[in-house]
Amino acid sequence: MLVQDKEMMTKDTVLKIVKEKNIEFIRVEFLDYAGITRGRTIRPLQLKDAMEKGINFSTAIMSFDVFDEYIPNPAFGANDGDFFAIPDPQTFAILPYRKNTARMLCDLVDINGEPWHGCPRSALKRLLNEVETLLGGKMNMAFEQEAYLLKEVDGQLVPADNSHCFSIEGADIQEDFIQDFVYALDAMGVETEQLSSEYGPGQLEINLKYTNALKAADDQVTFMHLYKQIARDKGLIGTLMPKPFQNHAGSGLHVHISLFDEGENLFEDSTDQRGLDMSEKAYHFIGGLLKHASSLIAIGAPSINSYKRMQPGSFAPAHICYGSGNRSVLVRIPEKRRTRRFEFRGADGTCNPYLLAACLVAAGLRGIQNQLDPGEPVEFDVSTVSEYQLKERGIKWVPRSLNEAINALAEDSVLAQTIGRTIWEEFINIKRTEWDKYSKYVSDWERNLFASRF
Repeated sequence: MLVQDKEMMTKDTVLKIVKEKNIEFIRVEFLDYAGITRGRTIRPLQLKDAMEKGINFSTAIMSFDVFDEYIPNPAFGANDGDFFAIPDPQTFAILPYRKNTARMLCDLVDINGEPWHGCPRSALKRLLNEVETLLGGKMNMAFEQEAYLLKEVDGQLVPADNSHCFSIEGADIQEDFIQDFVYALDAMGVETEQLSSEYGPGQLEINLKYTNALKAADDQVTFMHLYKQIARDKGLIGTLMPKPFQNHAGSGLHVHISLFDEGENLFEDSTDQRGLDMSEKAYHFIGGLLKHASSLIAIGAPSINSYKRMQPGSFAPAHICYGSGNRSVLVRIPEKRRTRRFEFRGADGTCNPYLLAACLVAAGLRGIQNQLDPGEPVEFDVSTVSEYQLKERGIKWVPRSLNEAINALAEDSVLAQTIGRTIWEEFINIKRTEWDKYSKYVSDWERNLFASRF
């Protein structure tokens, strides 16, 4: 099936395709603050009205946590009415793994048809417009996701295979899944650049092609859905969980960021005194990311499991710093042989990609506006130095728990203002509820240890 030209996709084009392709079911979807996909399935006769007026949802759905439970003291109660999900024609795609079914991602609007103040996708669009106005360029991103394939054996989840890091064996064993997954991404307009076996057994890494930041976030949402769905169709379990096994590598989400104006890379400068061929705009953007690092990690690594991944010596960032070619840092600049850009390494697959992208743009933009200097790049493995040496160099740890990260976010007035106070406050409320539930949970490990010791 040929991928439709997304630049040509209009409401009329979508209606024409639905009729010609005999599409009977259209899924209209959005993500809540916990990163869970919500939506409804409509029939073709309702599609035109949906694209013009939207599909109503109770605002209360945004106040559910990852346990799918309504949080205490929510911002959105039973008396707060509805928002309306407007399917974006640019995101229309026929689902290659389902019968006569298509999918559209949505913007959320209020009763007057204006962008709803609680919509993460609208917040990202607003910030990208701000970038174009202030900087004269367009923000590009590429998401690079690590993820496991699991299977169930005797009631336990285990890796689907025992492949090794960057081995061809892993691609051979999972050839059926990998090819169907990549073909499905192609069919839905998502381009992949490379795919490999990763550090953990049964773990893959898939690099999506860079594109404008809004489509990049849309593409990551498509990735999240397809990975799980194709795996399920193969009798496997696909998971983006950051740390599914104590003794195997974690799964991160790296976001590559660049800024272009009519083909000119605004993050490149061959006269760079630091020798990395990066522009002042790029360094100031990085300065913004480092300034707001703890808050960005709260957004990008929003699960209680996330902080079991970011440990020293694990190739996951455990400290707030940047460097060139250095995989122990939070913000990494690739080697000079590659296009001038940088990657934020403090996120994982449990995040809402729109919220993450919006906050990265907000922090970087404020860094440029305030000309924040990130200091000199770190060239050593940060995990190998002592606490005294870290303090001497002014290098701080990333948050060590979800609770610590959320406390940092709660003090970040800049992100509150730029992504919207409604989103900021309710995200914090939801994550504090999740942390509270986790803090009260007594595991079998604890019971077995302490019952036998005391």
